[in-house]
Amino acid sequence: MTGHCMRLAAVVVSGVLVMAGCGSSGPVVSTLTLPSRAGFETVATLGNRLLLTGSDATGDGCDWLVVGRNPLKVRSSFHASCEQPALTGEAVVPVQFQNPRSNRATVRIARPATTPARVRYGPVVMSFPENSDTRLEWTYGPGLLWLYDVATTRGAEVVEVSTATGRVVATVSTRKLVRPLLAADADGLWIAASIETATGAPAPTYRLAPRAGAPRLVHRGGYAAFWLVASGHTVWEDIASMTRRRLRVRQQIWRFDGPSAAAHALASADGLSTVTTPAVAPGPTLWTVGNGPFQNGQFNNCDGQRIVAIDGLTGRQSVVTTIRLPGNPCYPLPGVAWQPTGADAQTFTGGAFYFLAAPAGSGTNLYRVQPSG
Repeated sequence: MTGHCMRLAAVVVSGVLVMAGCGSSGPVVSTLTLPSRAGFETVATLGNRLLLTGSDATGDGCDWLVVGRNPLKVRSSFHASCEQPALTGEAVVPVQFQNPRSNRATVRIARPATTPARVRYGPVVMSFPENSDTRLEWTYGPGLLWLYDVATTRGAEVVEVSTATGRVVATVSTRKLVRPLLAADADGLWIAASIETATGAPAPTYRLAPRAGAPRLVHRGGYAAFWLVASGHTVWEDIASMTRRRLRVRQQIWRFDGPSAAAHALASADGLSTVTTPAVAPGPTLWTVGNGPFQNGQFNNCDGQRIVAIDGLTGRQSVVTTIRLPGNPCYPLPGVAWQPTGADAQTFTGGAFYFLAAPAGSGTNLYRVQPSG
């Protein structure tokens, strides 16, 4: 990877820290400190604004923030039970209800409302025991919400829900994969073994077409996928392999095109240093954040977090800029010291890249990177 504009000058504009690139055409990085009452974990587009969601730090419900993009500022906030969602970037959202007398959980499809009493729910669409390896996972595709759990009353299954009606349109039994990665595009749902799935090599990647009766195996390779992202008719996957000599981890970015899932091995990603799902921008270009190289061989001392752009056609990676988060955190496992859990902690919208970071001992911050040009 190559980089430029590594030095940043900081100024304060309307209470927001803005770091300007070393040249007038360099990227501009802005940050907004979020309220400390919640640990915000997801950032999504909500019209011409951003929607941030997270759990209350005291364990008392969930919080939603609406943030204006220009200027970067909190416009409104809502607090309610996590079972009474206030806002979402989609028309419907899955809500999990816990049985107070057991670990059994049920899932219903809700239409959010900022007034809790106006939240509307559909019938139960899934039931499973809530354990560390059986948590509900979901993702959105064009017109569809896909739900997955590995231990429903009928075993591992996918439930396909229309985002227009909130109704189930298909339920499909699948292979049993613990904590897999999910992504969806116009050609269906993609399921890949994550680093926590432990399937062994070669790890599988499946595609489930809308209303199909079963998923189709489209690829096997490596021991796991670090991330999986989809857009339009294209899917990208960072597949990790282990070399026999010296037990080194090797990363390779793959691209799968169209309903046939035509596979293309792109570029090596050994220097990417991230396990966070990238955000897809026009081009197509993938944007993500990764640790810079460790200094003096010490895993607790690195040169900052690199904002990386990945060419969606070739897989080639380039460093847009490097920033230092509060405390300059680093960790042996890329990103663990500062990244929120989940695949939705970053997004690209309105010509800028946004991501959340919560360094140890610090509150959650929202960062915006405006590319040069």
